[in-house]
Amino acid sequence: MSLYKKTLLIGFIVVTLASCGTKKEEEKINLRSVRHETIELKSPVEALSFTGDIKSAVEPEVSFRVPGNIEKMNFKLGQSVKKGDVLATLDKIDYEIQLRKAESSYETAKASQIEAQSSYNRIKELYQNDSVSKSEFDSAKARMDSTSASLRVASEGIKYAKRQLKYTELKSSIDGTVAVKVSEVNENVAAGQSVYILNTDTDLEAISFVPESAIGQINIGSQVNIYAGAIGKNYLGEVVEVGTSSLQYGSTYPVKVAILGMDKSLRSGMSVVVDFNKDILSEKNKIFIPLNVILKDVNTNYVFIVEKDGEGVGVVRKVEVKTGMVTNKGLEILDGLSEGDELITAGMTKLEDGQQVKLK
Repeated sequence: MSLYKKTLLIGFIVVTLASCGTKKEEEKINLRSVRHETIELKSPVEALSFTGDIKSAVEPEVSFRVPGNIEKMNFKLGQSVKKGDVLATLDKIDYEIQLRKAESSYETAKASQIEAQSSYNRIKELYQNDSVSKSEFDSAKARMDSTSASLRVASEGIKYAKRQLKYTELKSSIDGTVAVKVSEVNENVAAGQSVYILNTDTDLEAISFVPESAIGQINIGSQVNIYAGAIGKNYLGEVVEVGTSSLQYGSTYPVKVAILGMDKSLRSGMSVVVDFNKDILSEKNKIFIPLNVILKDVNTNYVFIVEKDGEGVGVVRKVEVKTGMVTNKGLEILDGLSEGDELITAGMTKLEDGQQVKLK
């Protein structure tokens, strides 16, 4: 073969090989691009989170049982109190005067009763000897009975006056803390008017107000998560009461949550966020996919998934799926897909089973 022919042959081979390489590169470059996402199991419900406040389960409003002018208030806001501590006292002068009057009335009634008893005993003896008439005997007996009754009333009057005097001291009904100081020294208060509000930090609960659109999803006994932002801590809680009326709560319902395993850093009055249906949220056992990725044959629904086939390249697989309900999380998939599958979410138009694609 001449040198000229050899040169032409080598040139043809080089051009042919170059052309084949270009075609292969063009085929690779022209692969359809698709977007995909990894399928994860999700909870079938949405989180229900509402704000609330920490309250003491025992939070009495203490008040005097008698009216009067406050003479002393022995505790300040935030101070600890013990059960039986005297929180405040009223001016006692009027009640001491009432007691002395009751004691004086008692002494007068007692003297009258002694005199009537003595007269009755004398007339009774004369009556038995037929020395006085029946009417005189009956009159003496009636007077004795009357003075005895007056003596009993006077005795009860002393007891009542002593109780009234005792009620001028306001005592704590619990071991706790002064949460609110309602009244001040020298203030005239009525019986039953709040003077202090007490609470205890050893028996706390969270109160949240849930809108009517969500109250039906909250059940007694369900576990919740309570986040106290002021101290950056989470606490486990349990729903113990669910309100049945929204009256006075502005179309919301009060929900009371017991706090489990609380510590001393939690305080009454703190604002919290209560995450309801915590136990259901932890059950991630459903698959939801976007509605737009579902394609239809005559009688079936299907999607495309992709299996990686090298760097940035994958192979398409057509998968028939069984669908469930449409939710705000997407379309529920009952069968056909598994956790970890790579679902094609964009570029699925005119794909074919087994087709090679470029991954974005």
